[in-house]
Amino acid sequence: MRKIIYDCDPGIDDALAIILALNSGELDIEGITTVHGNSSVEQTTKNAQRLLEYLGKDIPVARGAEKPLVYDSVSFKRAVRVHGEDGLGDSELLSKEPLKKTYDYAVDFIIRKVKEGVRTIVATGALTNIALAFQKEPETMNLLEEIIIMGGVINQPGNIDRLSEANFYVDPHVADYILQQSVKKILIPLNVTHQVIFTPENRNALSDTRTGKLVKSIVKKYQDFYMSAREFPGNPLHDPLAIGYAIDPLFFKTELMDVKVETEGRYTRGICVPELRKKADLNPNVNVAVAVDSTRFLDYFMKTVSK
Repeated sequence: MRKIIYDCDPGIDDALAIILALNSGELDIEGITTVHGNSSVEQTTKNAQRLLEYLGKDIPVARGAEKPLVYDSVSFKRAVRVHGEDGLGDSELLSKEPLKKTYDYAVDFIIRKVKEGVRTIVATGALTNIALAFQKEPETMNLLEEIIIMGGVINQPGNIDRLSEANFYVDPHVADYILQQSVKKILIPLNVTHQVIFTPENRNALSDTRTGKLVKSIVKKYQDFYMSAREFPGNPLHDPLAIGYAIDPLFFKTELMDVKVETEGRYTRGICVPELRKKADLNPNVNVAVAVDSTRFLDYFMKTVSK
C-alpha cells in the first residue's frame, strides 16, 4: 500500500478526497497536514479531525501555516458561499467540535515522515507548508519521489480570478517556488478537474453507506454554488482527482512542461505561465495532466465512496 502525506485545507472537495483515499484500499495516509485556504487553518484543522472522527480513523492531523508566505490571507467570505459556514457544507452528520485538541506542527511533521520513508505528498491547498519544509530541510525534502498538486490552470479561465486557480492565487510565491524544485511534480489543473462533474443525479445514486451518507450530506451546498454561480451541471471533483492520480496515474494523460507562476501581477496573480515556444533549450519542470478519462474516474469515485 502506498504511503502518502495529504496536505490540504478541508473544504468539501478535500473531504471527498479523504473519503476516496481511505475507501480505496490503495493508499495509507500517514498523516493529514492542514493549511490556510478554504477556511482559517484553525477551521481546516478542526474539519480534518471532524472527518476522521466520523470515519473512525486514527490518523495524525498536523496544523500548518496560517497565512501565505508573502501576501496577507485571502478573505474567507467567498469560501463560505462555496463550502458553508463550517467549511464542510454545514453537515448535521459531523460533530461541531472534534474531540482531539492537540496537533503537531505540519512543517516538522512532514519532515519527520519523509525521514521515516514517506515518498509521496498529495497537496490540494496552498503549498505553504511544503515550501516551508523545503526551506527548513531541503536535503530531506529532496528524498521525495513525487508531489501531486491540485492547482493552477493552463490557458483557460480561472476559478477565483480571470486566469488564476484558487490554490495558486492564495499563495503564488510558494506555488512558483515548489514548481522550480527538482523533485518530480505532477500538476492536476482546472483543465482536467473541470472535465469530471459530480451531478445531483450522481449524488442521489450513492448507496446509503456511512461514507455515502456523508458525501450526500456535505456536497449539496457545493453543488448548488457551482450550478447557480458557474452554471455547471454539478460540482467538479478537484481534489479527489489528485488522490486519483496517487491511486492510478492511468486515469490521466500528462505532458512535461516548463511552467512558472506569476507572483506580482495586478491582474495575473497566481496564473500559470507555460513556455509554449518551440526551442532547443526547453527545460520542463512539471508533469501536467492534460486529459482525464472522466467516465472511468467518475465510475470509480462513485463505487469507492459508496463502500
